[in-house]
Amino acid sequence: MKTREQLECCRVKPSLTAMAATAALVGYEGGEGLLTPQYIEDEHGVYSTGMFHYKGKQIIITIDDGLWHLSASSNHTLGYYELKELRYEFMPDDMTVAQIFPRRESFVNIHENCFHLWQLRPGAYSEEPEE
Repeated sequence: MKTREQLECCRVKPSLTAMAATAALVGYEGGEGLLTPQYIEDEHGVYSTGMFHYKGKQIIITIDDGLWHLSASSNHTLGYYELKELRYEFMPDDMTVAQIFPRRESFVNIHENCFHLWQLRPGAYSEEPEE
């Protein structure tokens, strides 16, 4: 279980200028809790919005329109197991998240090695098999 103290060890506490530059680099356009963290706790640990450094990656966690969003950038392309680790390390367990690939004309790639995980709206995806 991750404690609040362990989470805070990874938190980035930059100046507003550095925070804005990092957010712009990964294409961040808004969201709640970047400057004032919001905390959630479940049986697996504590989770928070904000900016973090974790295992050589820059992480931004926000809540946009009530849904969690994780943005992770690195100096290399992140693989499945890295994204899976980030999902469970930085997002509460009671949600389903996805990496979204929109239509070609809507696709935007600002940073070559930046990846996003988005919480799906409740009911948008069912983990129960169809009968």
